Amino acid sequence: MSRDKVSTANAFKRLCQVLLIFSLIIATMSIPPRKASAAGELKPFPQQVSYPGVIKPNHVTQSAMNSAVSTYYDYWKGKYLKNNLSSLPGGYYVAGNITGDQEGYQALGSSEGQGYGMVITALMAGYDPNAKQIYDGLFKTARAFKSSANPNLMGWIVADAAGAQGHYDSATDGDIDIAYSLILAHYQWGSSGTINYLAEAKNMITNGIKASNVTSNNRLNLGDWDAKSALNTRPSDWMFSHMRAFYDVTGDQTWINVINNLYSVYNQFISGYSSSTGLISDFVVKNPPEPAPQNYLEEFPETNMYYYNASRVPLRVVMDYALYGETRAKTISDKIATWIKGKTSNKPANVKDGYQLNGTAYGSYAPAVFVSPFISAGVASSSNQQWVNDGWDWMKNKKEDYFSDSYNLLNMLFITGNWWKPVAGTPIPDTQAPTVPSNVTATAVSSSQINLTWSASTDNVGVTGYNVFRNGTQLQNTTGTSFTDTGLTPSTTYSYTVKAFDAAGNVSANSSSASATTLTGTPTTGNLALGKPAVASSVEAAGFEAAKAFDGNATTRWASVEGSDPQWIYVDLGSIQTINNVKLIWEAAYGKKYKIQVSTDSSAPTNWVDVFSTTVGDGGTDTISFADKPARYVRMYGTGRGTAYGYSLFTFEVSASTAKSLNQLEIINDINEVVDAENIQIEIVPEPVSELPQNES
Repeated sequence: MSRDKVSTANAFKRLCQVLLIFSLIIATMSIPPRKASAAGELKPFPQQVSYPGVIKPNHVTQSAMNSAVSTYYDYWKGKYLKNNLSSLPGGYYVAGNITGDQEGYQALGSSEGQGYGMVITALMAGYDPNAKQIYDGLFKTARAFKSSANPNLMGWIVADAAGAQGHYDSATDGDIDIAYSLILAHYQWGSSGTINYLAEAKNMITNGIKASNVTSNNRLNLGDWDAKSALNTRPSDWMFSHMRAFYDVTGDQTWINVINNLYSVYNQFISGYSSSTGLISDFVVKNPPEPAPQNYLEEFPETNMYYYNASRVPLRVVMDYALYGETRAKTISDKIATWIKGKTSNKPANVKDGYQLNGTAYGSYAPAVFVSPFISAGVASSSNQQWVNDGWDWMKNKKEDYFSDSYNLLNMLFITGNWWKPVAGTPIPDTQAPTVPSNVTATAVSSSQINLTWSASTDNVGVTGYNVFRNGTQLQNTTGTSFTDTGLTPSTTYSYTVKAFDAAGNVSANSSSASATTLTGTPTTGNLALGKPAVASSVEAAGFEAAKAFDGNATTRWASVEGSDPQWIYVDLGSIQTINNVKLIWEAAYGKKYKIQVSTDSSAPTNWVDVFSTTVGDGGTDTISFADKPARYVRMYGTGRGTAYGYSLFTFEVSASTAKSLNQLEIINDINEVVDAENIQIEIVPEPVSELPQNES
């Protein structure tokens, strides 16, 4: 045998080894990452409860809602949850802006924020594997910063100074949330560990809140500094479902008496001052009840209006209907929802930050702490379905400040059914399967790819995802209502069916089948981004979602929130492609300073590479060319707006002058390395694999 033939044989052997290694790498990449396990939670997120008589957004799946909550939680946790107190190692707090006299200390947080954080953390346990550690750290801070008037309550300010611990008196709302969170913690982790959550809750309820905040006339005063005979009260402290939980764990009739009296106060107030709106003022005084005067307690001029304190009330009310079936709560919620829908022409983005009690708008823009509770009020009636759907789309992307963001997250947990009733026992098992997916459509887009779409299934609790089958063999599952099947053979017919499944493991019957035949010959790239999944940093409002820039419709568009940088939008091509062209068609709100970036990450992209950058963008149509780049994700990253508004794109196209996937290029490069190493005089032309003769290796 000649040396040339031996060398060629060795080269072929090494080429086979390269291809074997390559196939193993691809197989490994297809294994989905493991999700972090829970830490012994009894009610791990997501619980996705369906409250009797209460609606949820029905234009998205339960799984998508759960994902939006967990994504927002990650944002909230990263921005506001802190563990940096040099005066209290291990103590956590929620960082927030504080108004009022700080008495010589630099305030970092408040008992109000501590209560929000402890409720949120107990409900997100199971998603966050560190939730118990964080919760215990929040409780440590709450106990260290005890009130100067009643040590069973929390002082209203957190500061990084030992002298601030025990220096301040209390605020009622923070203590009610903290005590309630301890009940949640008991039913989440049990009370046999380092902290006896239930014992701590009972002590705080009876020796703290009842002793200092429940008045002789069955109202709630403003703090342990206030009189036990006071008639002044803050309606945002009227947490009806919290007080029912207090009754459940203590058996103390006091809490039922307070609930009944506060409903009476609310209804008297509505009858006298807000019969057409159901609104209530930030502070209520006297008997019969009336709005507090302006500048009450020197807090701010709007204390006689529906303002930043009272904005929280609708959530506190509607939860009593959802969790406990209280019809008085439904009546108030329905009145508020009917009024605000009419006031805003059924558009949540038209809500204002402040109203007079007769419904006249006082504020000028829409923060989530006003919008989200109005959306929550709407879930008490099926007639508000579109309001709830539109509101969900608005609130899940709204990010502003500690106060608004924290309360927004609480509303998101409630609306999605992930705020569960704190009682013993296990949930009723879910045995009902989702409905069968309908309208399954298969479309061949190249010689190796078929795209599937279908209409969403419904379920009594919520659809978790879909199993996709090709010719009877199950492929990967997906949480959406589309799937991209790649790596197929040219000129071949494939048949597909889809099944829906829920969190309890119930699976629907097979859908009707849909078939498509892959194209013949060299695939054309066209617009690789057309119809592909898209994600954006923000969305201005419903109807301007990220997907609108990739739907092929020149009249629809993605729009970010206004007045904020940076903003971005990216598309998932589904697999790694070689690209060299991007086309952007801007609306009047365009990017002056922006980059085009690519990522080859296998899941949520974090590693971005710049392929284009400009600081002189002028809107219109930008056709951008660059050297061939491998990419699965392609992003427009804007850092400077060309207008005072936001960023808005009618079209975002991605293409390449030659249709080669990175997988093909890698094989070609590996072949060339073998040829060079063996000094074989063979010229290999990088043609698409689909054009090689079918019977040749």
